[in-house]
Amino acid sequence: MSRRRSDRKLQLTYYSEGVPFVIATATCNLATLNYIENIDEEIALRLVPEVELNYQYEISYHPLTLQVTKFPCGGFTIGVALSHAVSDGFSFAMIMHALTELAGGKSKPSVMPVWERERLVRGIDNKPARVPGSNSDGLLATSPYMPTDFMVTETINIRPENIKKLRDTLVREDEFLNKEGVTTFEVLSAYIWKSRCRALNLNLDGITVLGFAVGIRHVLDPPVPRGYYGNSYMDVYIELTVRELDESSISDIVKLVKRTKKSAYDKKNVEEELRNIERLIKEDAKFEGLSDSLLFLTDMRNIGYFESVDFGWKEPVHVRPLTPESAKNLGMILRPSKVDPSMEGGVKVMMTLPRDAMVNFKQEMHIC
Repeated sequence: MSRRRSDRKLQLTYYSEGVPFVIATATCNLATLNYIENIDEEIALRLVPEVELNYQYEISYHPLTLQVTKFPCGGFTIGVALSHAVSDGFSFAMIMHALTELAGGKSKPSVMPVWERERLVRGIDNKPARVPGSNSDGLLATSPYMPTDFMVTETINIRPENIKKLRDTLVREDEFLNKEGVTTFEVLSAYIWKSRCRALNLNLDGITVLGFAVGIRHVLDPPVPRGYYGNSYMDVYIELTVRELDESSISDIVKLVKRTKKSAYDKKNVEEELRNIERLIKEDAKFEGLSDSLLFLTDMRNIGYFESVDFGWKEPVHVRPLTPESAKNLGMILRPSKVDPSMEGGVKVMMTLPRDAMVNFKQEMHIC
């Protein structure tokens, strides 16, 4: 994959060599690595293939590579390096499901892949690109813990009974939420956003931003085909001052998240966001200000990983994404490891923070 000179769009080129596939062996057992839960990032990176990303015009790179690492205990890991420019999480789950079907002896996948990227492309207009966060540049909150070279990524388990207790409390105490209901993502996004801001000790008069992705496959007219393997989502953002967030109840933040999700699916809004994506590509526009107060939260529980990845040894015990160094503002909500059956119905929260702020974050997340 490389970037085209004429319009800066990425293009795929097929060189008849297929997807790079690496087979590796380890000298320790998976239990020694706690089934890759909360292991050091440097160790985890050895379980995925090395990919040197380069979007320059003359240089191409593989957008998808695979690595299988075999352990003496008989277990194995499947490491995948995938460019998000090609596929989103839902599409990646379909790719993995197709691989399991082919590995199981089928001659073709049950859902045939479809590209048709043009369905999401809108015409370029003369309006300037709208860069998320740029209107608040200079007003965004800052943290005394950042910048720092001592960033850590850790996973926090939130037990199912604690999630249920929190949801039940919100529904019982708020008439609107009692009528509309509360999803796990909505309640956790409110709790995580507030906890992270407090952990970073952001200045109260600055602005903090919560971002998350919403799928738009079902909103497009006509909808994308079932086998569409490309990206089909857009990002939405909520801005508050740190003081407003700190003084808001969890139920107030949950209602704000619900309203933002609902408005995101408005068809006019979707069309405008798709046009703005084309503007951003054309202008090579990106936010380059301080981003201490930005949290982008992604929910990876329901995109098909556990349901579809079965190469003959049943579902994986554990799925662990790796976060690049540039993703210090990314938080992930994940399904728990199957090593602990009591965590079924609970979630894992993966967060990257300065080392000292991580201690604060764990204390703030007392629902765990």
